[in-house]
Amino acid sequence: MKPQETRNEFIRLRAEGKSYSDIAAALEISKDTCSKWERELKEQISQLKSEQLNELYNSYYMTREARIKKLGDTLNNINTVLDGADFKEIPSEKLLDFKLKYTEALKEEYIPASSPRQLPVNFDANDLLVILGDLLNRVRSGEATIEQASKESLIISNLLKAYDTVELKAKLDTLEAIVGGRK
Repeated sequence: MKPQETRNEFIRLRAEGKSYSDIAAALEISKDTCSKWERELKEQISQLKSEQLNELYNSYYMTREARIKKLGDTLNNINTVLDGADFKEIPSEKLLDFKLKYTEALKEEYIPASSPRQLPVNFDANDLLVILGDLLNRVRSGEATIEQASKESLIISNLLKAYDTVELKAKLDTLEAIVGGRK
């Protein structure tokens, strides 16, 4: 195995939680090398471990949309059984109980579709702060996901930087005009 491949394999094995002894035996390196690489590659190991945890999370916990679809499908199945059920044979209290529970779970997944605050055509820095505050409130109330908020906040921060740049340029132009007029 090439040196870089060995280091990459070390990162993978450490991210999986393998011990220095197991890694040293598998890669045919010393425990001292493992310790040294641990210090050098700490960030890469941490990053890979984080990616693996996110992957596990995503495989075991469905996205909001998938949960809503699954709850809705189950609720539809219950409704179908209830519609064609001969209540003499099926304990109706059980089906009704399931229906109520699934209906409640579906309600909990609901996010109102309120529209985000609109930015005026001629905006200033305060308008951007209000928009940012609105985004925070939508995240707290569950109306916006963290992923959505990350994308929106990136756009807002870029707008703020652009606004600051334009304002700074205007001030510099004013100063240059004043200094140039005195000469």
